[in-house]
Amino acid sequence: SSALFELPDMPFEAAQEAKYRRIAESINARPDSHILEIGSGWGGFAELAASQYGAQVTTVTISNAQHDFAAKRIFESGLNERVQVKLCDYRDIEGKYDGVASIEMFEAVGEKYWPSYFDKIHEVLPEGGAAALQIITIDDDLFDNYRKRVDFIQKYVFPGGMLPSRSALDAQFFSAGLSFRDANMFGLSYAETLKRWRERFNEAWSSIEELGFDAPFKRMWNFYLSYCEAGFRTQRIDVGQFTVSR
Repeated sequence: SSALFELPDMPFEAAQEAKYRRIAESINARPDSHILEIGSGWGGFAELAASQYGAQVTTVTISNAQHDFAAKRIFESGLNERVQVKLCDYRDIEGKYDGVASIEMFEAVGEKYWPSYFDKIHEVLPEGGAAALQIITIDDDLFDNYRKRVDFIQKYVFPGGMLPSRSALDAQFFSAGLSFRDANMFGLSYAETLKRWRERFNEAWSSIEELGFDAPFKRMWNFYLSYCEAGFRTQRIDVGQFTVSR
């Protein structure tokens, strides 16, 4: 997911941590809070929220690979008492949490299930509780045509994926009974993230090739990363951290 470059020459890892910190602070992560993360990724946010903010974190994923990697990461960081990594569909979560974080998981939910996603966030938050959601959006003027067809990314990279427009997101917040607080948009940070991913991918190609990946895969992956970078640079797509509350 996108890093947040607060300075142009910021190291990549520091920019990734900046993203996590802004989310943690948006939901007031602290030692007496219990945070739910919908979509574990590789465990980066859970580790930071627990180690730097002292929060209890329950993070859920349906990916076996991500679950195993994140659980190992948390164990090796000595955070087992503060972080629980669960192999679980977010729709099966029960109970209340002081805050919710979700980083670029929404794009994989699919438009049909958008109401279920936001209803679950509303359900698990107490009155006044906040959720910070990092979501990629598409320009409002492009949304109607985009949602009626299958584009390159949906066909070759993320089948079933769907980006919302800002207006579509606002409608979902309202329908679920969530109040919009703020949005921090940083599309050019995503363009820089993609540029650095592409550079690192090509630098590491000799080791990647040894794993069995071929030249057509290399061309496809370079095209995908460049295609997305162009989308953010031309502002056809954007990324934001949206804070909403119950």
